[in-house]
Amino acid sequence: MKLELQISEVWSAFLAKGIAHPKVIVIGEAMLDCYLQGENFDNIESPVPIVTVNNCKQILGGAADIACSLKSLGSQVIFLSVIGKDSEGHSLRQTLEESGITTSYLLTHATRETLTRQTVTVESQLFIRIDSGSTDVIDSCTEQTLINQIKDSFAECHAVIVCDYGYGIVTQKVRQTLAQLQQNFPHIFIVEKQTRELTKVMTPPSSSSPLPTFDKHICDLDQLLALVTSHHIAGRKIVFTNGCFDILHAGHVSYLQRAKALGDILIIGVNSDNSVRRLKGPTRPINPLEDRIQVLAALGCVDYLIPFEEDSPSHLIRKLRPNIYVKGGDYTKDTLPETPVVEEYGGVIEFLPFLENRSTTKTIERISQGKNQ
Repeated sequence: MKLELQISEVWSAFLAKGIAHPKVIVIGEAMLDCYLQGENFDNIESPVPIVTVNNCKQILGGAADIACSLKSLGSQVIFLSVIGKDSEGHSLRQTLEESGITTSYLLTHATRETLTRQTVTVESQLFIRIDSGSTDVIDSCTEQTLINQIKDSFAECHAVIVCDYGYGIVTQKVRQTLAQLQQNFPHIFIVEKQTRELTKVMTPPSSSSPLPTFDKHICDLDQLLALVTSHHIAGRKIVFTNGCFDILHAGHVSYLQRAKALGDILIIGVNSDNSVRRLKGPTRPINPLEDRIQVLAALGCVDYLIPFEEDSPSHLIRKLRPNIYVKGGDYTKDTLPETPVVEEYGGVIEFLPFLENRSTTKTIERISQGKNQ
């Protein structure tokens, strides 16, 4: 599915806020896609197939294609990438300019080759694809120039699209810079991660379309912050809760369903195994973190899960700034360690009562005593 369809809901939110032409940074590998159409020339004396090309078309690929798509939606695009000083690079730059995208941010490197994908079709059938161009990591000087460009344009933009195809443009330092800037100037932040043939686009889902379970587990806090920021801009109410969830029971399920009903997006902070041991004792958890997350992810009311090592999720709450923080009825504002953090940014704390006689501790006791009641 085209990227503009994936993020149409977010762009609608911009329009609702009166932002008709949002300014967007697109950073990643620019590619030139060449489509060669031809016909097979039968020559029994040739040891290899011979194709006579009768038509050639060049279009933008990779991050350049996404920049062009966003431009067509009415966005103001700042396109950051690195190409070679070759004929392919010249064609790519010219095509970008013809599409109305400024190339003043596009870096040209004398020793790099522009990424090019040549696809040959014969009588509407795919014959071969030939990939060429530099795939090594950009040098430190070019990397710093790229980082300076990001810093200069980040604060004034509304959204950032990172197209990481693994070809050396989105370096570790570039990712670190984006994460630091995102913390200071939260934007809609979308990452397209592609490794050769596999593509995954991380965009905020609609509340009516639950995520597959493998997309709910977010290990990286900056990645989760980007998703939460997108949901905030789209006008969705974020609910956060946390716990060990060692042996999932009816009390847990009821609690989480009621928590989700308070808003649109439910995020759960899950205590790590070490954290559970500190809180519950050396015999816990019964189920390791990976299993606990997998079970929680299967619940339709759960949108995102993030593990944490500390005894309290205060650092998660401080960064994510959920609209509502939910805890069990055995707490009060005075006894809840996270109360100062939530009240600091103006969030709301909700306490939900537990179902009677439903707890992990009681479940373990019944199992150890061989009881079924």
